[in-house]
Amino acid sequence: MKFEFAREKDGKVHFRKRHPDIAVREVKELFRFRMAIQPAYGGALKGIGHTRSRRFLVVIFKWGRNKDYVFIITAYSAKRAHVEVYLKTVGGVP
Repeated sequence: MKFEFAREKDGKVHFRKRHPDIAVREVKELFRFRMAIQPAYGGALKGIGHTRSRRFLVVIFKWGRNKDYVFIITAYSAKRAHVEVYLKTVGGVP
């Protein structure tokens, strides 16, 4: 799967400006595991999932044509309410 990231005018990945502790690699990892997906604003989707190290993140994204790529708008650390939604929707962490 191909990933495209929203960028700032200086070319840096958008979500890294406010959330420098989140690596691009971690955001890509979310798409390897099951996610709880909810509608977000402007036709985007909110995905709640975890990384390989079991860190929970929230990613706002849009699917590309035929789901062949993902445009990542932003990402941030999940709060307790996000994790609860994930657990209710997906049923747990493998």
